Amino acid sequence: MKFTSIIATAFALASSVAALKTVKLKTFAYPPPQYPEITGQYVASWHEGAGINYMFVVPEDQAAKFVYDEDSKTLYLDPASVGNPELKYTFSISTGEPGLGDKGTLLNSIVSNKPTEVNIDDLGFITFNGSYGLKAVKNINEPYEYSQKNYALVEIEGNGPDGAVPVFLQAIDA
Repeated sequence: MKFTSIIATAFALASSVAALKTVKLKTFAYPPPQYPEITGQYVASWHEGAGINYMFVVPEDQAAKFVYDEDSKTLYLDPASVGNPELKYTFSISTGEPGLGDKGTLLNSIVSNKPTEVNIDDLGFITFNGSYGLKAVKNINEPYEYSQKNYALVEIEGNGPDGAVPVFLQAIDA
C-alpha cells in the first residue's frame, strides 16, 4: 500500500509540474515579410504604473519570460523576473487606456484576480478573447512613452489607427 501511495504522489507532482511551462512570446506581423521590425521579435512587459505593465514588441534580449499554467489557462510574468515575486502579474487586457479612447485595449500584465483566459495550441500559437484583433501600434501616449520607439500590443476591432499592424503571438520555450 505504501508503494502505491508513493507512486500516486509522484505522479500527481509530475502532473502539476508539467502543467506549468516557462515561455517567451514571439511576434508575427501579417503579412510577415512586410514588417521585419515586428515579425520574429518578442514581447516585453514594461512597468507603466502601480501593479501594471504594458506589453511591447522588442528584440529577444529584452523579452519577458512568462509562465503558462495549462490547468487554469493563465499566463503570468515569471516570478523570478518580478521585483516582488509574491505578486502575480497575469496576462490581461485593459480598456480605455491612454491614446486609445474607446478604440482599443492594451495587452498588459497586471496584479489581478481576474486574468484573461489564454489558450496555447500544439504549435505554440496563442488565442484569447480579442486575439484576432491584436495589433502593434506606435505612439499611443502611454505614461512612460515607450511606444515612441517600440510597438505597443493593442486589441483593436477593425483596422485601427494609421500604422496599426495585425499581429499574432507564439509561445516558445524560454
